[in-house]
Amino acid sequence: MIRAILFDLDGTLSLMDQDEFMRNYVGLLAPRFAHLLAPDRFGKQLMRSTDVMVKEPQPGRTNLQTFFDDFNKATGLSYTNLWPIFEKFYETDFPALRVLAKPNPEGKKAVLTAVKQGFVTAVASNPVMPLTAMKERIRWAELTPEDFTLIPSIEDFHSCKPHLSFFEELAERLGMNPEECLMVGNHPIEDLAARETGMKVFLVGNPPADVVTDYHGELSDLIKLILQGNFS
Repeated sequence: MIRAILFDLDGTLSLMDQDEFMRNYVGLLAPRFAHLLAPDRFGKQLMRSTDVMVKEPQPGRTNLQTFFDDFNKATGLSYTNLWPIFEKFYETDFPALRVLAKPNPEGKKAVLTAVKQGFVTAVASNPVMPLTAMKERIRWAELTPEDFTLIPSIEDFHSCKPHLSFFEELAERLGMNPEECLMVGNHPIEDLAARETGMKVFLVGNPPADVVTDYHGELSDLIKLILQGNFS
């Protein structure tokens, strides 16, 4: 029986051009570190260390620790030097990027319907940003952080999609077995990986013929399933 519904953010609850977002994100962030690293070098290392964090999680280390291990190795700059600057950026500058995101019209309804029907709801977006930023991205979907029981962040999660450990950690923190969770997302690799843990998956959109998922369609179709309450 499904007890929890896990929602991806980008491409699911909110819509944006990912390349445009990243250009603007790095363009705002890099100048804050100009007294430590040239903006061009900072931007390239930010992307490299993020890629290492996503692809090569380290046992027992948070995503934040994995990121800074790689960043420090390449630049000599430590967490102590850098993290306060990141924190200030996310508090003051990051919200301005909201103009690049649009809420998926049915996203808010899907989440609130799930809550009303008694399902536990959680965010299942890659935890590559601090909790402050994750909460801000939830607001971009016209929802509130309080709509979710769990919001993964770079500070407290230990891997990212499509690693199975990400989905296992989500379920564990919710106090559930993976078989009791439904993953909702739009990515046919990152989100469908959840099936390998025993979770069911609702893939937003129309998947290619060779993609196997439990459910697919628009979020309006998900809302109908939630109201039925029977994910067989």
